[in-house]
Amino acid sequence: MRKLTAKISALGCALVCVAPMLAGCNLVNSSTPPKVDLDADELTAIMEKYDKQGYTYDYDGGPVELSMHHWDSSGTNIERGVVNAVLQGFNKRYPDIKVNLEIIQSYEEVYGNFIGGGTAADVFLVPDGAISKWASSGVLQNLDPYIESSTLLDDLDDVYTSCLTRYQYDAANRTMGSGNQIALPKDVGPYVMFYNKDWFDKSGVAYPASDRIMTIDEATEMWKALTKTDKNGKITGYGLAGLCIEGLVWSAGGDFLTPDRKSFPTSEAALAGLEKGYDYMQKSYVEYNIQPPASFSGTFSASNLFSQQKVATVVTGRWDVTTFRTLSFDWDVAYVPAFTENPDANMYSGSVGYAVNSRKSDKTKYAAWKLVEYIASKEGQEILSSTGFQIPVYESVAMDKSFVEAEKAKGPQNYEVFVQSAKKQGYGLWQYRNSINWKTNIYDTPSEFLFAENASDRITVKQFLETAKSKAVSELG
Repeated sequence: MRKLTAKISALGCALVCVAPMLAGCNLVNSSTPPKVDLDADELTAIMEKYDKQGYTYDYDGGPVELSMHHWDSSGTNIERGVVNAVLQGFNKRYPDIKVNLEIIQSYEEVYGNFIGGGTAADVFLVPDGAISKWASSGVLQNLDPYIESSTLLDDLDDVYTSCLTRYQYDAANRTMGSGNQIALPKDVGPYVMFYNKDWFDKSGVAYPASDRIMTIDEATEMWKALTKTDKNGKITGYGLAGLCIEGLVWSAGGDFLTPDRKSFPTSEAALAGLEKGYDYMQKSYVEYNIQPPASFSGTFSASNLFSQQKVATVVTGRWDVTTFRTLSFDWDVAYVPAFTENPDANMYSGSVGYAVNSRKSDKTKYAAWKLVEYIASKEGQEILSSTGFQIPVYESVAMDKSFVEAEKAKGPQNYEVFVQSAKKQGYGLWQYRNSINWKTNIYDTPSEFLFAENASDRITVKQFLETAKSKAVSELG
C-alpha cells in the first residue's frame, strides 16, 4: 500500500501501521499465488444456504451499468480477485445490474481528488482511515433510508459495533462515530499474532495460549527464547516483528491525546501508559533484541520477514491469511500480547466499506445501493470471507459451525482468535481527528530516534515525550 524507507519498514507497526489501513499493511511476496476465487460449487452452496433461510433479492429498477472503484492495497490481483468473488454472487442475484470494476492505485492519496472533482464512481471504496476526510464532501449518500427498508440487512445488531460506527457521520457537529450511516462495511481485519509452529517446535518453546491474551512479560520471555543466533553470537532470526505501539499504549492504560482529542494527554494514567508503551517498544529493539533492526530487515515488511522465516511471530491482520495459506511451514494464530492494565485494548482492527455516490440519478443510486447492500449482507459477507481475506462482520456468520469447520480446514486452527479480536478491537488513531498528520508529526517522526542502532544517536523515552508534548502545542492549536 505504501512504499517504505528501510528505516521505517524495519520498525513495522511502531511507525507505519498507525496510519489508516486494513488490507495491505504488510504486503507479502509469495512464489505461490494465493487463491482468492471461489469454486462454482462453493458459491452455489453459500447461495442455497441463504435461499433456505428465506432471503430474497428483489430489484425492479431495470437494466443499469454501474462503475465501481476499489483500491490495490494488497496487490491488484488479490484485491480484484476478492471483489470479483462477491460480484459473482451479485451477478446471479441481480442480472440486470452490470458492474464495471476498476482498481485504483495509491487510492487513499488520490481518491479525495476524484470525490472533489466529481469523478467518483457510482460505488466506491471507503477506507476507514479516509472517511473522516471525505465525509463532509456530501458525496457519500446517507444510507439510513435504504437501510430502514432493507430486508437483507435485517440483523445489523449482529454486526460488530465498530464496523458500523466508524462509517457514521454527524453532519451537524462534523464528527465521526455517530449520526448517519454513509458507508457500510465490506470487511473487518482484526490484528492477531501469527506464529511459525515449526520454529517453536525446533526451539522447544510452547505455543502461545489460544484462549487468552498473553501478558507482555510472558510474551517477552517467549520471544527471547525464539531468537536464533549463530556460533559467533550474531542474531540470525528474531522472535517478533510488527508489534504496534497503539496496543502497547492502550493496554498500559494510556492514550495519545486527551479524551476530547484536542491536546496532549494530561491525566496521570494516560501519561503513564504512554511512557510504558514507548519504553517497551524501545527495549524490544535495543535491549531485549526481539524485534529486528533496520540493518536486518532492509525494505522487507514484517509479514515478508515472517513468510521468509526470518522472524518466528508477526503481528498483522486477517488479510495476510490468504497469502500465508501458501507458505511451506506450519503456522497458527494467537492474541496480540498486552499489558495487564487493559489487556482487551491490545490493538485496533482495520476495515474498508463502500459508499453510494449521492451525485448520481435516483435510478443509478438505487442500483448502487443494491450492490452495497449485497456486499454488507450475510450472503455477501460469507462469500467474501471464503476467500480467506477477511472474516464476516456478522458474529453469527463468523461462528456458524459449518463456516468455522471450513476455515479450520483451510487454516489456521485457532480461527476463533480472529472473531474474538474483532469483537473487542475498535478503530485506530486515524479517527481521532480529521487528519492523521498530528500522529506523524507529534509521535512518529520524533520516535525514530528511540530506535537508533547507534547508542550515541538514541534518545530516552522521557526526552521523546518532552519533544512530543512541545510539538503538540503547535500541531493541535
